[in-house]
Amino acid sequence: MYSHLPPEQPPEITSPPYPLSVKHAVLEDLFNVSYWLWRLNPPSVLPVMLGSAVEVLKQSIIVVTIMLSLMQLAAAGIFKALADAIGTGDLSKLVLTIAPVVPTLIIMIAVSVFVFFLASILAGGFLNSAEYGSYLRLLHHGRLSTGDIFEEMRLRWTRMAWTVLVVETIKILPMLIALASIFLDVLSLSSISSDPLAIMNKLLLWLGLVMLALFFTIVLTVLTVYAYPSAADEAYGFNAVRRSIGTCLRLPVNTAAYCILRVLSVILVGFVAFLAGLLGVQLSSIATVVLSFIVTPVFHIFKTMLFLKGKPEPVLAPLPVGPPLSKDVFPHVLSTGVKRVRRGFSELVDFLAEPRNIVLHFSSALVFSLGVVLGKQLSSSGIRQIVYALGYVPGGVNPLFEASYGLPFLALDISFHNWQVSLATALSGIIFIAPVLATLVFNGFILGIVEDIVQNLTMFLAAILPHGIIELPAFIIAGSAGLKLGLEFFKALRRGGLNSNPEFYKTLRETIYIILGLVPLFVIAGILETFITPYIMRLYGWR
Repeated sequence: MYSHLPPEQPPEITSPPYPLSVKHAVLEDLFNVSYWLWRLNPPSVLPVMLGSAVEVLKQSIIVVTIMLSLMQLAAAGIFKALADAIGTGDLSKLVLTIAPVVPTLIIMIAVSVFVFFLASILAGGFLNSAEYGSYLRLLHHGRLSTGDIFEEMRLRWTRMAWTVLVVETIKILPMLIALASIFLDVLSLSSISSDPLAIMNKLLLWLGLVMLALFFTIVLTVLTVYAYPSAADEAYGFNAVRRSIGTCLRLPVNTAAYCILRVLSVILVGFVAFLAGLLGVQLSSIATVVLSFIVTPVFHIFKTMLFLKGKPEPVLAPLPVGPPLSKDVFPHVLSTGVKRVRRGFSELVDFLAEPRNIVLHFSSALVFSLGVVLGKQLSSSGIRQIVYALGYVPGGVNPLFEASYGLPFLALDISFHNWQVSLATALSGIIFIAPVLATLVFNGFILGIVEDIVQNLTMFLAAILPHGIIELPAFIIAGSAGLKLGLEFFKALRRGGLNSNPEFYKTLRETIYIILGLVPLFVIAGILETFITPYIMRLYGWR
């Protein structure tokens, strides 16, 4: 079906030499096979990338709600009233001013919560189909293509969305019950004695309810750990939950080992980033990249393999031969990363040189500029006065730039953060373009607010231009790549679907490589922002 697509595996890959009996394999072998299947099949990372695009979609819903709410408050004069109230200490005036717009804000927030929930369920259907359906294919055949991933999404996303709704509802049900009980208790507080001991007992009861709910949430999370692989294996909704529980009961030690390893991996990466932060070294964005592109896909393939191990009938999986993970992962990531960034830079040059893309670059820059104008206008409606009333005085340099020994890591952290945002923004174009536009507007919006708060164009430019000359165009290019991907997705749907449109897959791969090509630009911008921008800021009045 997808023979028109160019091969995506490295040329040295050959067919797996012999099958592995999943049912009788030890965990170490299963984990090593999971790593090598990820290692030899680069498309296995695509579901994680699409997950970052979905996060942009969900953030866009929040962003749009915030922007509309701020505009509503600005139109009602709330911000100026709030600034006056903070300055004079008279909060009664603020209450009278904000009361008329409260119903509108409540309706707006309620609609946004519903849209956010609906988007999360539908997106979960697509993503879990793309991920676990693809990983089942990978475990059965040893190879995975981009076309396989989108085919899995097409085949089962509706039933997977139903499974997501069932599973996530089951997991949060204990906490919802506990919070509802506490809420009912709060409503009846007027009948509670003012005795401190009674109040303390009530607080301890609430804490106990929350802890009990948390315990059951953890238990249910473990019992449903195989629900999405089950759904990819044609058991949906409550059937997926039942099959997951059955797998847990058949493999209690393996399931416990998986959960412990998964939690420990996240804790380890997070702890390293936290410890580095205490020492003035920022690694959070680098840790996120490691979790997203290495740890998460390998563990999810491993979990899918455990699901196959728990099936009554024996399952054979392809066994790639290679050195242990610990000896291969770092050299592979380094060498492959350099090669793909180099190819990405070539794709980026071609993308910029193509005359047909000029309108995309212009549109991306225009949307970003619109956000700057909106942010500046909204800030002048009272946000600036609120910031000043709270005691902020423009002219202070971020203290993160003071710890000189951690600056190289801070530069890398800033670079990887901006690159992740750009990757997610570009790929979110596949979700009907809207998240790309919302992200462009919001980033410009923040920039416009900052410009208005600083109230000194020279100081503002000193803080933005040294690194912004590279960073802002790079982000706008990511936006234009997302617009192109979204337009190609629309064309593919209009022509009858993705299966018969190799141009869409070509554009998707180009988009990923274009963002990889932006890595050097973001690294240079991060270095400038860390080492050069603070120096120039101080030359022009910053402290």
